This record gives sequence, C-alpha cells and structure tokens, in this order.
Amino acid sequence: MAELLAARAAESGEPASEPSARPVDAPPVDLSVVVVSYHCRDDVLACVESIAACPDQAQVEVIVVDNGSTDGTLEALAAWAPQVRTIAMGANAGFSRANNAGIARSEGRHVLVLNPDTRVEPGALDALVAFLDEHPDVGVAAPRLLNPDRTDQRTARSFPTPAAGVFGRRSPLTRWFPNNRWSSRFLSGRDHPGDEPFRVDWVSGAAMAVPASAIAAVGAFDETFFLFWEDADWCKRLADAGRPTWCVPAATIVHDEGSTRGHGWSPRVAAHFHRGAYLYWRKHHAPQPWNPARWAAAAVLTARAAWVMAADRVLAASRSSDLVPPAHASEPTPPVPEPSR
Repeated sequence: MAELLAARAAESGEPASEPSARPVDAPPVDLSVVVVSYHCRDDVLACVESIAACPDQAQVEVIVVDNGSTDGTLEALAAWAPQVRTIAMGANAGFSRANNAGIARSEGRHVLVLNPDTRVEPGALDALVAFLDEHPDVGVAAPRLLNPDRTDQRTARSFPTPAAGVFGRRSPLTRWFPNNRWSSRFLSGRDHPGDEPFRVDWVSGAAMAVPASAIAAVGAFDETFFLFWEDADWCKRLADAGRPTWCVPAATIVHDEGSTRGHGWSPRVAAHFHRGAYLYWRKHHAPQPWNPARWAAAAVLTARAAWVMAADRVLAASRSSDLVPPAHASEPTPPVPEPSR
C-alpha cells in the first residue's frame, strides 16, 4: 500500500511531509474525495488504497475526516498515506458535520463524498469527473454501487414516500413480489441495467459526486441530520434548485454496506435512522408545526423505532442462546427499515 500511495503523491506533485499544503505550481484538483471515519481504521486504509491504485487521469486529493476514533486511524494514515489530508474532529460529530468540514477544506472543482467501507474500481473517478464536466447543470453524479458479490445495491431511487417504508430495498414484500408497482416506482434504478447514465431522484451518500459550484449555490449537508437521510435531503435541495441527480453506471464502486457498524442495528443507530426519516418528512412535506401529518409521522416513526430495537434485542438473544437449535439460523429475520446509506 505504501508504494501505491507514494506513487500517487509523486504523480500529483504533493509533498508527503506536508499533507495540509499543496505546492503553488501543483496541477488544479479535479476531484476532492472526502472520507469520514469512525473507529474503522482498516476500512479507511483499504478505501484510500483503492483510490491510489486507480490509474486516473483526473487530479485527485483525498481528505479523511476522523470523528474521534481511538483505533489509530490518524496515526496509520500518517505512516502509510502521509499525503492524505486529515482533519480530527475530536469527537463523533456525525456524518453531515464531518463531511462538511472536509468539503470546506477541499480544493477540487468537484467533491466526492465517499464512505470508508467502499472500494473504488479503476475508471470510476474519471467517469464521474467527465460526466460532471460534460453536464454543468447536474447536482449529483453517483456511481453504480455494488455489493461485495457484485450485485447491484439498488441505491438509485425515487424520493422517499410513506410507501417506501413498506416497499424498500429490504422489504419482505419487495423480495416476495419484486415487480409490484410500489417497489418498482421506488427502486427506479432497476429499470436501467446497462451502462447509460440515467436521471434519478436520490442516491446513497456512500458515494455521491457534487460540483463545487452546486455546493456554493445550495450549501452542503444539513447538519441537523446526524446520520441517515442527509443524502436524500441534499438531493432534494439540489433538485429544487434545478440541479438533478444522475447515476453513472460506467463508474462502479463496491460498497460493503454497514460494515462500519458491524452490519447491525444498535439502538443508537436505529434511533438516528428514524429521527433522520422524521426530519426529512418534516422539512420537505410538513414544515408547518400545526400540520397533522407532521405529528402522525413522529408517532409512526417512534413506534417503528421501538419495534426495530425490540426485534434486534430478540434476535441478539436468540443468537446467543444455547437453547436455539442451529436450524433456526436460516430462518428469515424481521424486516429492517429502508436505510439511506
């Protein structure tokens, strides 16, 4: 990994000894990649290595914003990737705020918000930069996100509605009846299996490239969202400003979704998810305090969060109990609400 990163530094002209400074005569940055870390050192290093291994034509800088990790993330980056710019938040500031700190320090014409549990594939960054350069009115250009088994993660979607909570990506109804009209309407990216770019409402914040000019016009993430749904909100605000979201399938990035949280739903994560869903609904559908839909959403999402937490505790107890026969491990688990990332 060190050799790959050193080669990247040499190509860009960036001195390894001064990660926060760029030479005056260095080529302009085409793409700033902002990665937020939180106790996921190995994921961060692998993500950075995948970027360094890409033979891109675009000039790329990498900024890692650390949310108070105690696993040696910053020390490992200083040793293995000294040209990567780092920002220490000192505590868990949340996904939105940490990304905004990286965006504020970026120098690129475009910014790619990238999760640490992703692996960038060759040509992906160039494809995103080229698409944004050719379409200056676009607000977001997103790659096709793939699961580790290379199946489509189906993160190109229509804007969320109440029906999305029942017919989301992981809903049993979507698995049992994949072609039902509600799932088909929400998971709009399924209609575009080829490599041609297509317009979509909303993409995952795990990987979304945004022109710096769009950020200047609309703003970055809304920091009211701590974790989850900030990507849907950003896409909505950009769309309202006349800057649509597009998926660029020729750019592929592998996303081991949920690996940074152990592929599970702790009570805190479930609470952040449902709070984010409420904030999105309140902001874009029921901004008036007297709107009954606002309070109905709060009640439904609170009840759902409680159910998810209870279901997770039951599942955790059943896994750890010696009384549960091994055959039960293959039984279907209760449905998990649709995550935004």
